[in-house]
Amino acid sequence: MVEAAQAGKLKALYVMGANPLAHFGTLGLGRGKLDLLIVQEMFLTETAQVADIVFPATSAYEKDGTVTNTSGEIQMLRKGAEVMGPRSDFDLLRILSHQLEKLGLGKAFHYKNPAVVFEEIRKAVSGYNVQPAGLLTGGAEATRVEFARNGHVPYDVPVGLIRPAKDTLFTSGTLGRFCTMMESLPEAKA
Repeated sequence: MVEAAQAGKLKALYVMGANPLAHFGTLGLGRGKLDLLIVQEMFLTETAQVADIVFPATSAYEKDGTVTNTSGEIQMLRKGAEVMGPRSDFDLLRILSHQLEKLGLGKAFHYKNPAVVFEEIRKAVSGYNVQPAGLLTGGAEATRVEFARNGHVPYDVPVGLIRPAKDTLFTSGTLGRFCTMMESLPEAKA
């Protein structure tokens, strides 16, 4: 997608919880030849700074639903508090879909809550058909990634097919830039 944005083959990009400018370099002159860049993010990242629209999103502790970590484990999220201002990913996508439908651009997202969406995913994506009991007790359930050869026989994902950005909030310093308390803590001596 980054290469397509640089070449002008991609006209619009909606980025959620990622920072492609930091991970993959600039998209040409900041954002490439995109006509529209929308970013849904908790922080004003490099990508959010050059976006046309920024939707403030909630953290995992401010929303209900599920999350799949980079190890392929699904965990249930429970909202710790009501917050003003930012919206959950579910709410932002639902609101946007209804606005687009009013303009005649597609169909609105008619799911009532994140749990209904997760049930739909469990039905449609074989790797997500996990037992909810483990999730409800606070545990994590591993997804089972399967691809079908010729639509019939499942096989394991080839090594290298799934490539993470190798950057997380905790290892990249990304989170630290937005937390003034972290800057006041003394570093441990080597």
